[in-house]
Amino acid sequence: MMRSEVIEAGRLVNLWNEWGIQILVLVSFSLQVFLLVFGGIRRRSSSSILMFFLWSAYLLADSTAIYTLGHLSVDSRSDEHELVAFWAPFLLLHLGGPDNITAYALEDNTLWLRHLQTLAVQVLGAAYVIYEYIARSGTLLLMASISMFIAGLLKYGERIWALKCGNISSIRNSISARKFKTNPYQLLTLGTSEEELLLGAHSQFDICKGVFADIIMAPSHLARSQSNSSKQSSVISYLGEDLYKLVEMELTLMYDFLYTKAAVIHTWYGFCIHFISLLGTATTFMLFQLSINSRGNGYSRVDVIISYVLLVGALVLEIISVCRALLSTWTCSLLHRRGRGWEWPLHVITSLGQRVHPASRRLWSGSIGQYNLFHLCTRNTNEIGSRLAMKLGLQDWWNKMHFSGTFSHSDILSIRDIKKLVLQALQDKERALQYKSTDSNSRGSFILKSMEAYDDFARWSVNIDFDESILVWHIATEVYIRKSKAKHAKELIEATEILSDYMMFLLVVKPNMLPGAARHNIHLTSCEQLEGQCRAFFGDKDNPVAPSPISWNPYCMFKELFHHDGPNCSRIPRREKLAEMAWSFSQFALVWAECGASSSFIFCLKSISPFLEKMTQALPHCLQFQFAGISKGTKSTWGFHPRQC
Repeated sequence: MMRSEVIEAGRLVNLWNEWGIQILVLVSFSLQVFLLVFGGIRRRSSSSILMFFLWSAYLLADSTAIYTLGHLSVDSRSDEHELVAFWAPFLLLHLGGPDNITAYALEDNTLWLRHLQTLAVQVLGAAYVIYEYIARSGTLLLMASISMFIAGLLKYGERIWALKCGNISSIRNSISARKFKTNPYQLLTLGTSEEELLLGAHSQFDICKGVFADIIMAPSHLARSQSNSSKQSSVISYLGEDLYKLVEMELTLMYDFLYTKAAVIHTWYGFCIHFISLLGTATTFMLFQLSINSRGNGYSRVDVIISYVLLVGALVLEIISVCRALLSTWTCSLLHRRGRGWEWPLHVITSLGQRVHPASRRLWSGSIGQYNLFHLCTRNTNEIGSRLAMKLGLQDWWNKMHFSGTFSHSDILSIRDIKKLVLQALQDKERALQYKSTDSNSRGSFILKSMEAYDDFARWSVNIDFDESILVWHIATEVYIRKSKAKHAKELIEATEILSDYMMFLLVVKPNMLPGAARHNIHLTSCEQLEGQCRAFFGDKDNPVAPSPISWNPYCMFKELFHHDGPNCSRIPRREKLAEMAWSFSQFALVWAECGASSSFIFCLKSISPFLEKMTQALPHCLQFQFAGISKGTKSTWGFHPRQC
């Protein structure tokens, strides 16, 4: 028995030694195809399973290509497998990656220098393989290898340059160096067709980049243009609901800039790289065909087939890349800026783009992220996922991912209804800024003052740090909604709750999307205090005991791990009771202090009760109160913040 196992293991080792590189090269190519097809799926889906596979493919693509190239540089092959060395330049091409995903996360863009170092090492490795194993194989195969080597070098360099351009620091430096070249009031001269809105989004793209880089556009940048304009209409009023479509287009452009090669592709050197790469790949294919015809049966049949797969695949991927670049909205904007003489190609590209509808697949998916602190504090800590996360030390990560959710529609409310309400709040703020000379960075204080609610708590809540202000207003909104007995204005109340949970989602799950340096775990202290009081009040009567490990079903466990227990799912009665406790803070203020609650958290809860009494007298304005907590994010003076829409 033992001997047979040793023999079987030896066969596997020999099989891997013989065909391991062939397998790795095909895996590397398959990962490139997978990333090309599914790389843009994050625009439309937030599925944990899909994101896991995409993340895995993104990491494996680089590591597989690097490992295989290193293996080639130290492996000596028989003459039969001499063609294997020809695959080294293709691995450089694979390291360049597809155009639609250069970075999986923003942090990847900061590693462009590391990729530059990797480029130097891998280029030397590929050059060594070509020199050592192909230089003596014949002129045709050598020329084919050099042609593909140049294409791979350019594609990998293109990716590194795209990573550098997508780095927030690089964006900040580029904008600071050349300053803003846009004027939002130019939008007043545009129509509201999709084409014109797209051109408007491109014309204002510097503002969007500035917001992501935390660069505030000063009012002086706009005042001169506005005073010279005969139209005194506001951008928000003029665009109406088309404002959301404009913001979606801006965010789509920003996604391209941060996570794809768009920043490089749509430049003169980007077009040159695509042309040279396509020409080099086609040349390699022809030279390889001539080399095979002249060499006859000197190569392994399997290696020849794999080489053709790599060549045809590379050629098809390059053609797809060129077509995507030509039909993109970036090219339309570039041709439009060229002016006269470019109307015909612009019309052709626009017509083709409308036929395949690429833009419709690139806009917002129509869902809003949700996270509720009270929902988290009333969770069942005995469920399988929570217990496993605690044992692995991943409790914070689990609480962020598992207890977040999304909203797309409900029985009484849709995304479009929320858009209308937020648009109305924006217009109200704009009118206040126009007629009352209110500071545009007042973070909602004009709403509080106009409703005679600018007391100590309100003044404090709009002057603290933005991330802390989100937390305070989230608690205040939750307490108010659970405490309020009003049966009317249900649509307005639900919209307010959704916006509150969305801001909390950004703070906890996506802090990088907020302006300034948001503290990642600022909510933990408040959560601990609320959860402690919740456990003390409820005990374990509503916290079911976890099932026995014997009864654990693998399917149920897998489903539990990838299931999102979002805030709109359950536990509303427990959240109402917890809100009642926060409302009647004066009864247990000393308990909070003894538990080590922060002074700001104590002041928040201590002040909520009298402040929210005023809110109950002004229910129609509850959305404006929530908007007061988020309006600091509106840094630009023309009324919206692309990162929060």
